[in-house]
Amino acid sequence: MADILRAVRLLREERLLDWTGGALSVRTDDGPLLTRGGSARAFWELTAGDVILCPPGENPSAARGLRPPIGLEVHHAIYALFPECGAVLHSHAGAAYLASCLSPGLKGLPPLEPIGEVPVLGRPVAYSDAGDPDARAIRESGVLIPELAALASERGSALREHGLAFLDHAHGVYVLARNLPGALTEMARVDAGARLWLAVGRADGGGGARHA
Repeated sequence: MADILRAVRLLREERLLDWTGGALSVRTDDGPLLTRGGSARAFWELTAGDVILCPPGENPSAARGLRPPIGLEVHHAIYALFPECGAVLHSHAGAAYLASCLSPGLKGLPPLEPIGEVPVLGRPVAYSDAGDPDARAIRESGVLIPELAALASERGSALREHGLAFLDHAHGVYVLARNLPGALTEMARVDAGARLWLAVGRADGGGGARHA
């Protein structure tokens, strides 16, 4: 738990978390430990009481009056689909959030070379989930998590060597890593890649930045 709090402090100091949303989790034998819902609105000033155990299929808020973060089921799905994954970071940090809204995915960018392509997943088919938790849950279960399963099949083994990341359409970025230090490192790479994509100002047909 202390490691999560230290990681949150580092991420906040480097502006890799912001106040609009996100969560950090680590795998444990009993289920993921996650930062509670509302952490972002508390400007990520967290104590040990703000980290909760969220086993799949249980209500972690019942005993302590704390709600889990939005996107809990995505964290559960990631740990189930990616056995090599030991930590998950969901961030709305500025550049990554904008890339999740505007880009067709990030690839071919020097900061992302160890990670590879950062695809956009979870595009709604015929509805928007903005501000609607029920619609968001439908999008996650019906679109995002099946796409995660496909990503795990195609690239899950890469976690033995380096992290993975994907942009959650209009909801920032998820970074997957074997451990917390890896999640912080890969988040810094994704942030740099997103900043470069935004600076270039346009993407080529494959989703990467077009360099002059």
